[in-house]
Amino acid sequence: MRALVAGVLGALLLGATVQAVSIEDDGCLRCHRLKGLSTVTKENVVKDCSINDALYAHSVHRNVGCTECHDRVEQYPHRRENTAPNCANECHIADPSTKRPFSHEEIVETWKESVHGRNYDKAPNLYPDCNYCHVNSILARPESLELLKKALGECSVCHEGEEWIKDRLSHVAFKGEVPVGKNGFVFKTLKGRRDGWEVVELCASCHGDEEKMEKALEIEGIEDEYMREHILKAVESYKVTMHAKMLYLDRTDTRAADCLDCHTNSDGNYHDIFTADDTRSSIHPARIAKTCSRSSECHPMASAMNMKNFAVTKWVHMYPLPENLGQKIVWIVEWVFKVLVTVVLLFASGVVILDLLRNLRK
Repeated sequence: MRALVAGVLGALLLGATVQAVSIEDDGCLRCHRLKGLSTVTKENVVKDCSINDALYAHSVHRNVGCTECHDRVEQYPHRRENTAPNCANECHIADPSTKRPFSHEEIVETWKESVHGRNYDKAPNLYPDCNYCHVNSILARPESLELLKKALGECSVCHEGEEWIKDRLSHVAFKGEVPVGKNGFVFKTLKGRRDGWEVVELCASCHGDEEKMEKALEIEGIEDEYMREHILKAVESYKVTMHAKMLYLDRTDTRAADCLDCHTNSDGNYHDIFTADDTRSSIHPARIAKTCSRSSECHPMASAMNMKNFAVTKWVHMYPLPENLGQKIVWIVEWVFKVLVTVVLLFASGVVILDLLRNLRK
């Protein structure tokens, strides 16, 4: 009998040990790894809460425990309102440059002061938080890519520890396009970040929603008719500019400005989006010429020639205002070309069809 009890206890302990090794220390994946795990929001929307633990193990946050960010979850079952992550928390991971615990606190503080964060608490459903723009992206594995395998050997000349090298190389490769080689030639690249047009689509997902923007304007207290039109038509007025058309034709064209190129400063922190009357804003009258000239592929003479009037013209965002003569001319030219192209295509198609019918009769 004792042997039976000891055997059962041993099996249970062994099973618990195997399970504990395969999940996070905080135990969240015990439930969230189950496929189909879902919840229903107050708006009757079904939200998938399942996590693919294999993908998570190769993601950007693979070394960060769940409760390090979801710090309000203290019991099981937990409440939905306690699941929001706190991206300003300090991680157990040490920043290699400072040897201190890593944190996004500085970025979060910038976001809180920006147009996206300053009124977030008043209407969380209207303003974008960290999760709206950022996803837990999957890192490229150096050993799976021919061209990165070579880099492993080159890095090891100075750096020690193969696993550390792989981890750092994956992180660096994630910041740009990862080349995929075959037989010594690059035949495709894996994108680690959004291209210009994907940035536009991300921003347009909110700024193109007129109902959502109307509610945001009420919270911001903006009543000026021109300013409201300016904000509500921002996506539409951008998409008719040369910037947008260049980007649409070639999503990788670095000469074409997307939303972040103009509405953020050049210090690499893409969260510092302020209103035009804020002196910190990249589109403030005192700084907009510098913004347009910060790349040699854009307008390098704008700052040197003090061309701030050029930078604030309606040609940056071509607002469809009826009293604007320039807009009327642009609309007429576009309409004429659309009609002309349609007529030419219909005529050419008609000629081809008639010629085909003649040949069939013969």
